[in-house]
Amino acid sequence: MIIPTRRTILLGLVPLLLVAASGGAPVVIEVAWALVLLILAAWLIDGLGATSTRRLLLDRSAPAQVYFGQSHPVEWIAENRSAETIVVELRDQLPEGCSADPRTLFARIAPNSRVRLRYHLVPGQRGDLEFGDLFFRIQGRLGLAWKLQRLKATQAIRCYPHLGNWTAAELATREALVRQTGSHRWRWRGTGTIFESLRDYTTEDDFRWIDWKATARARRPIARNYETERHQQVILLIDSSRMMSTYCGHRTKFDTALEAVVLAAHAAVDQGDSVGLLVFADKVQAYLHPRRDRTQVGAIMNSLYSLGPSLVEPDFETAITLAATRNRRRSLMLLFTDVTVIESARRMTTYVRSLIPRHLPLVVTIADETVEKLESLRPRSAEEFYQVGVANELLQQRDELLEILRASGAAVLDSPADQIATQTIKTYLDLKRRMRL
Repeated sequence: MIIPTRRTILLGLVPLLLVAASGGAPVVIEVAWALVLLILAAWLIDGLGATSTRRLLLDRSAPAQVYFGQSHPVEWIAENRSAETIVVELRDQLPEGCSADPRTLFARIAPNSRVRLRYHLVPGQRGDLEFGDLFFRIQGRLGLAWKLQRLKATQAIRCYPHLGNWTAAELATREALVRQTGSHRWRWRGTGTIFESLRDYTTEDDFRWIDWKATARARRPIARNYETERHQQVILLIDSSRMMSTYCGHRTKFDTALEAVVLAAHAAVDQGDSVGLLVFADKVQAYLHPRRDRTQVGAIMNSLYSLGPSLVEPDFETAITLAATRNRRRSLMLLFTDVTVIESARRMTTYVRSLIPRHLPLVVTIADETVEKLESLRPRSAEEFYQVGVANELLQQRDELLEILRASGAAVLDSPADQIATQTIKTYLDLKRRMRL
């Protein structure tokens, strides 16, 4: 397809100006028509004679994986293999839900040279995405016409959860570890399972700690030292029901929880703990058995990147029962959910309490900033007064549920959306430091 440039349009105005200036004289009209035909012929010849696409090589360089809401550079490498300068404009066909800056790329490529054209891609949805074809146009030698072309350039990419708080999570981990530096390490004698050393028996020790072989050799009572296992087990349970489909800022609560899950898994693996995953709504959608391998973080991301919240009620009984039966060893159960829907939250409370005392549940919820703003609003009308009352009641019921969980022995974290990842890591490390596991 050949389309006119701005220069062609401006030249096309010249005959009209001549006719208007002459007052419509017949001779000028004939000259004007001759100019119009000349411009059209020049435009057509310029468009047909534009550089062949065989002399212009285009290749896209894009990352195979991107992250939701984060900017990623995408480059087009344009190589001019002709002996003349090529003027080209490119417009990439973006994956669904993505935006780009700038949207159109322009380049003037010297003969026998190569240029790199870059734009920044911002994904607006997770999952399997695909670039489409490239639409570009080459300008003719006279600058009168654009020759529109299309290049087949489909390319599949994966969009993973937003990890914009990765640096903040790393700092939170280091801060928690530095805070523990120099603190006294207590050995809970008799409660551990790992043999640490031998020592003289004291009257405060249990007789079951006596090592009889060592006692016979030393001819005095010798006791064993045991210490608590350093490598614990962490199970990440993610609620993907309608409770997690509401928005907090520009992301859903589910997307916000995914970032916290990935960063918490990374921190747990760094601590030497085994990490497992269970995603559920009305049924279990994904399950990974706990592993201490560093590749587990990648496996978790591959299991999560294409999942989204469903408009169904959560089945806490099936999910929590499955997590408990498949993991008999004492584990930290991190449950990412929401307690805005009071009826579902009450059911969740019942099943979470059933994990105690074998496991330590940690319920992680995202504070509802919208409800909190309504609760603190000064009402000026009957409608606002009603909204404030409803918000106040919801927050009160929410606090009561969380307090019931705390009183039963479960750990609870209620944090704003922008701090949920760092606060989850800090709470996890604090529980390890206090040997709650």
